[in-house]
Amino acid sequence: MTKQTQQLVLMLVIGILLGTSAVMVWKLKARQVEVNKSDRSTPSGATTSAPVVSEEKATTLSQSSWPLPPAIPENIRVGLSVADQPASSVVDVSGLALSEIHWIGIYDDRDQHPGFIMGAKRVHPGDTLATVELLRPTTVGGKYYAVILTDDGDDTFNRMQDLPPQSPDKVVMVSFVAQ
Repeated sequence: MTKQTQQLVLMLVIGILLGTSAVMVWKLKARQVEVNKSDRSTPSGATTSAPVVSEEKATTLSQSSWPLPPAIPENIRVGLSVADQPASSVVDVSGLALSEIHWIGIYDDRDQHPGFIMGAKRVHPGDTLATVELLRPTTVGGKYYAVILTDDGDDTFNRMQDLPPQSPDKVVMVSFVAQ
């Protein structure tokens, strides 16, 4: 083989190797996206209206799936107040100041971030108090989060559609402790 033919064959082999590597990386990233999407799936017909549901039906909110505010205040923030309260299957929320229909979601703590959603209650403008029924009770000493979530208007809570605002500075969230 001539030197020019050898160079062409070498360039072809290098091109095939680079192309194969690029496809493998692309498929790996696509597979990671699929796994993340399946982690956030919601069972069809899931609602928070039933007062007793097993823990296995609780849903989780991935830390990367919504914007968190720079700091999560304890108990009170303009528009939302949740005092530390006895462990139970309900959470009393006060200090509501809403101009639109929203959901109040209660989440448990996962590594200092909201984790599993435990319950939600639809609230209307003018409501100042709400009692959120939980899918499972809080535990003594446990840290929890109350969050104002947007409402998509279908009268049913869906954790994939009724989400917090997309801007971290507009997320209204407070933490509280069950005593």
